[in-house]
Amino acid sequence: MKVQIFLPAGLPADTVARLGGLAENFGVDTLWASSFPGHRDPFLSLSVLARRSQRMRLGVVPISPFEMHPMRISDALLTLNEMCGGRASLLVGGLGRSVMRVTGLEPTRRVTAVRECVEILRSAARGDLLEYAGDMYSLLGYQAAWTTDDPPLVYVGATGPSMLKMAGRVADGVMMSDVPLPRMPEVLGNARRGLEDAERNEKDFRFNNFYAWHIKPDQKESIAEARRELVWRGILKKWYTSPFLSEADSEFVEENWGAFLQAFLQQTPVIDGIPEHIVEALVANLTFSGDLGAIDGAIEHLKSFEAAGLDEITLKVHGDADEAIRIIGERLVPELN
Repeated sequence: MKVQIFLPAGLPADTVARLGGLAENFGVDTLWASSFPGHRDPFLSLSVLARRSQRMRLGVVPISPFEMHPMRISDALLTLNEMCGGRASLLVGGLGRSVMRVTGLEPTRRVTAVRECVEILRSAARGDLLEYAGDMYSLLGYQAAWTTDDPPLVYVGATGPSMLKMAGRVADGVMMSDVPLPRMPEVLGNARRGLEDAERNEKDFRFNNFYAWHIKPDQKESIAEARRELVWRGILKKWYTSPFLSEADSEFVEENWGAFLQAFLQQTPVIDGIPEHIVEALVANLTFSGDLGAIDGAIEHLKSFEAAGLDEITLKVHGDADEAIRIIGERLVPELN
């Protein structure tokens, strides 16, 4: 299983380069810089690391065609890919809540928009002359004739069945988010149906799952951080929590999402009105948390993901990124690679 790292949003380019060098030395497969409103541009943030690194892939996550036209995404992605010698990756999504909140955009026909964006990006990366007339996007006479490096990898951010099937048909891979182990047969099955429909070889496709990493030397600090960040774990929808919570508790969590948001906004581990047994179950099942003694359990959990068909894991680090990368690099990467 390839281990990838998702950095906190908005880090300066020099910091990204330093952390990226550390991750590359530990054999991390991909370093992802996140796109988030009001933060530094992720393509530019990776530019220094693009020149300094040698083997590790450099990724931007997520970019939506609703916030940036596929032509501009193509120009930015291929420029980054040139700078790092053909090691760029990109996650295309249907538009996250944060961007919707800031811009007021309300996307429609997300699957169609993401599909057309991916088709444009993959064609452009081959240097093709595009005469693309889609339902939502068109490019006439567009050609990045200067691109000569290996094409970047284009992932789709997906959890729902329609987006997963589409990803299997047109993308290089799929990155799911916070999907618990019991849901793996369902989600991977949907992506595989897309691969079969397009008569594509599964060996050429990447199955990835994004997961929160909170393991630290200090148990109390780890659990407090995990509790503060719970609001983002699958947005706490019932589909994510029902494999390990009762139906009543799953519904309660979804209905009381605002309590988790308040904990995040106030940066407190205290989640008002939520029973403790529910919070503990969410932390245990939707995050990797605890002190260093929890690492063996995380490794076994990840091996179970691998046995279910996952071949990549993207770990979102929080707090002290240097410390998190060292722990992952020293303890996880050797066991999983």
